[in-house]
Order: sequence, then structure tokens, then C-alpha cells
Amino acid sequence: FTQYHANAVCSPTRASFHTGRTAFRVGVPSPVPRNEALPLSEKLLPQYLANAGYQTWLVGKWHLGSISEAHLPHKRGYQHHYGFLGGAVDYYTHSMMNRLDWYRNGEAVEETGYSTDLLASEAISLIKKRDESKPFFLNLSFNAPHTPLQAPESFLANFAQVANVNRRTYLAMIQAMDAAIGKVYETLEELGLAENTLFVFMSDNGAQTGMGGGSNTPLRGAKDGAFEGGMRVSAFVLWPGGLEGGWVFDRLFTVMDWLPTLAAAARFEIDPSIALDGFNMWPYVHDGNWVERGPTILGGGANRAVFSGDWKLVDTEGRRSLFRIAEDPNEEKDVAAQNAEVVERLAAVLRDHPVGTPDRM
Repeated sequence: FTQYHANAVCSPTRASFHTGRTAFRVGVPSPVPRNEALPLSEKLLPQYLANAGYQTWLVGKWHLGSISEAHLPHKRGYQHHYGFLGGAVDYYTHSMMNRLDWYRNGEAVEETGYSTDLLASEAISLIKKRDESKPFFLNLSFNAPHTPLQAPESFLANFAQVANVNRRTYLAMIQAMDAAIGKVYETLEELGLAENTLFVFMSDNGAQTGMGGGSNTPLRGAKDGAFEGGMRVSAFVLWPGGLEGGWVFDRLFTVMDWLPTLAAAARFEIDPSIALDGFNMWPYVHDGNWVERGPTILGGGANRAVFSGDWKLVDTEGRRSLFRIAEDPNEEKDVAAQNAEVVERLAAVLRDHPVGTPDRM
């Protein structure tokens, strides 16, 4: 997907992925602090899949709140969770601010090893020990390449020629994650599961530059922002037994679209009383048939964007810019002054969009 868009930061993307709704509607516009959580009133993707007979596992990052036991992932549709609940952990001590943040189904566990490898090993173990009579949904959510920047020496050695230490470590972290994903996929192949497994890869936000070691060149902006560098990220799907390979999808596909799209692929019903902001893109993914979509809101915090046809409105703390995003993907030419009516129409979409509140302690 060359036009795949997440939200501009982690928790909002995870909220949209799980609910099919904007992060603003569900009350998670920014990284979730310790005293807040994604509302229990929201029905999540793993709940739908569990009800449809799937084994559901989250391995890795949650960061949607842990203010009560009911808000933990293994109580919200995931039948098993292994990993961390907050935003970032040390890759070796598995702690954040000197506080252990590593759990198995709500119970703190002390583990030895590099987190990327631990998460891959847990995923492999779950796949091997699965109930073979049921399908499974695995959400393998690595912390790499989030800060703190840490990588094994064996991978750092592959980038010794990179002078900038942050960049060098960032690249090594990605290579370590790539190797870990490879091991998981090899397990699917060895067990004869790859042919009938829908495999999705995506990132949760654009790269954090500078101290974060990332680069979004040539896109404008970075993580936390509503320009393309903050939200246009890598994504692909693979299903050897169900999808024809070699396609490039060059129109808008967002993190909110996964819930309705996977509902179509896995054939489960979505609660009709819930207003989704994502679109069922399965006809596009499966057959290449474009799905007409209305205005789409993405962003994080005070940085929001509205996509509508060829237009993209960027609202950064009330400052508005307008771009013809198809012809100007690097957002170099602001055409707001020449298209005041479009600016007002898309600004109204933002203004009228419901804003929810998180659950709080």
C-alpha cells in the first residue's frame, strides 16, 4: 500500500485499529497516560474475532490503558497477552522509568533477553501450541524501533559505516525486527499454515527523526505531526492462498479500515449500532475494485488532517494548510488561499466530528 496512513502517534493508531473509528471519536487522540484508558464501551476487533471462534493473542505493545483489570488486553477480547502495557520499555530490562512493564496476562514477569526476540519467541510458541481445530488471530506488536534506541551488537556491526549513532542503532533495530518477523513466518511455512494465513504488516506512525534515528525523506514532517511524514507509513498484505500477488495499491487505505475489511475477509458481523469511520476495503484488496469513501480524519493530539478525494487539509493547532496530495505528496505547495471554500468544507468536517472521552481512574 503506497498510500497507507496511520495516525501520527502510537495510542491513537492502536485505538483506531481496534475499533474502526477515529482516535478522536473514542477519546484517545494522544498517547494514553497512566490514569486513562480506551473506554470499555468500545467493542474491539479481538472481541469480534473471539466471538467468531478465533483464538486471539496479543504479543507486544498495548498502550491503550491499564487503569483496572477490566482494561487489560486479556480482558478485552485477547485470550492471551504477553508483553508490555505502556508506551516504551527498555529492550533488555523491560522496564520504563525503573518500573517493570512486562506481563503475561496481567501478571508481571521478569525475563532475560532482547524484547524483539522475546516477542517473536512467544508468537512462535503460541502458533505451535494452538488449538488446531480453530483459526487464530495474532497481533504481534513489536516495540522496535521505538525509543530507547537499543540493538544487539550482532546487528549493530552490520551498520558500522553509519556515522550517526542514533541512525546506526535505529537501522540495526529494524534489521533485528525483520529477522524476528522472518522467524515467525518461517514457522507458519514449516507448519503448513502460510498458504491460508492472511499476513498484514504495518507501522503505527511515521518515523521520529533526530534523537529517534528515523527518516521520512522525502515526505514532510515526522511522528506526532499531521503532515505525510507523520502518518504515511509502510504496509503490505500477503495471503498466498487467497490473494493474487504483485499488486500495488496506490489509493488511500487507513488504519481504521482494518476492522471492517477483516470482517469481510473473515466473515463476521459488525455491531450495526456502532458508527464506524473506517471503510470495508476488501473489494479493493481482493479484486482491485475501488471503494468510494467519504472524508477521512487522521492525526494525533492537536495535529489533525482530513482527506477528501485529492484534497488534504492539515490543521496544526488551528493553523490550516491545504494540499493536492496526489500531485504534491511532499506537501510543498499550500493551496489554501486559492481554495477557501474547500478549506471551510473540510474544516467543518473536523469541527462537526464527535469527540469522545477516555475512561479515567
